[in-house]
Amino acid sequence: MALPRTFVAGLHLRWDGVWQRPHQLLSRIAQRIPVVVVEEPFAAREDRDDVVRDGPVTIVRPLRRRGWAPPFVDPTALATARALAGPAPHGVWLNTPMLDALADAFDAAPLVYDVMDELAQFDLAPAGIAERDRALLARADLVFTGGRSLHAARAGAGTKVHCEPSGVEFERFSADVAPHPLPTQLAGPVFGYVGVIDERMDLTLIEALADGVPGGHVVLVGPVVKLDPARLPRRANVHLTGAVPYDGLPSWLAGFDVALLPFARNRATEFISPTKTLEYFAAGKPVVSTPIADVAAEFGDAVWLADGAPAFVAAACEALRPAPERLARGRAQARARTWDAIAQRMLDAVAQA
Repeated sequence: MALPRTFVAGLHLRWDGVWQRPHQLLSRIAQRIPVVVVEEPFAAREDRDDVVRDGPVTIVRPLRRRGWAPPFVDPTALATARALAGPAPHGVWLNTPMLDALADAFDAAPLVYDVMDELAQFDLAPAGIAERDRALLARADLVFTGGRSLHAARAGAGTKVHCEPSGVEFERFSADVAPHPLPTQLAGPVFGYVGVIDERMDLTLIEALADGVPGGHVVLVGPVVKLDPARLPRRANVHLTGAVPYDGLPSWLAGFDVALLPFARNRATEFISPTKTLEYFAAGKPVVSTPIADVAAEFGDAVWLADGAPAFVAAACEALRPAPERLARGRAQARARTWDAIAQRMLDAVAQA
């Protein structure tokens, strides 16, 4: 199977939101062939489709008075995407089964399903997503999974399922940059987290760390999503920054003494494979994590694993004095897994499917 003339991608994330796996891959694929991204609908006062261009990627942003509600792709959005995609053949690249209507509309050849999360187990998941996931898994020509656990859950679909864990822009995160002003102004060690703050976070670990190291500070860098603000830690030494630009993340990491993966053990984290692990490694930071399955399996010799608040606080304190060889193992993992190489392997798999 040759590469299509255009890929039409269905994305459950916002292109101008937190930069994650789909952004990294689709922006690189677009350097080879055009990519038209169709987002899920936005709530608005009027019905229209905004078209935004970000380098080689074209984004269709459906604004709808009904907001984020079915259908997630309507005829108007399909017509807009069709006009932008140009003549066939089209490939369809889906990160969510809720946009599977794109596969019918474009007679997808190939149909690629890139599974980055177990979306059916997230809070506020749309009705029917698990059933549509199974149907898309059966229908897709090629399936990629963003981690070992996701692959194990879908390996029964056969050889079309490929495990392609996420990567890192090593040069960006390993660069010698000046620390962000906030962490440099904080007296005492800085324990930091970068990413979305949502139901996957164990906020009791943040509170325990803030209380257990009174002279230290916990900095949470990223937007708060789907969480009642009343649940957030209220401590003088806990700092929430809100959303920050992707380009600014290396400077935040430069100011951390220890990087955190404070994930809860719940349905939403059962299959996660956090991309930020490699970003932490590339920045040369010691990493403390709860025993998430993919982190333990892939990076158990490079991170501090701790289950429960007392153990997490103890591990964070121990990580302030990291053994150089442990940091070197993490850095080597990051150096070996670049987004450029991953995107190329995925395109090669599409061409050879």
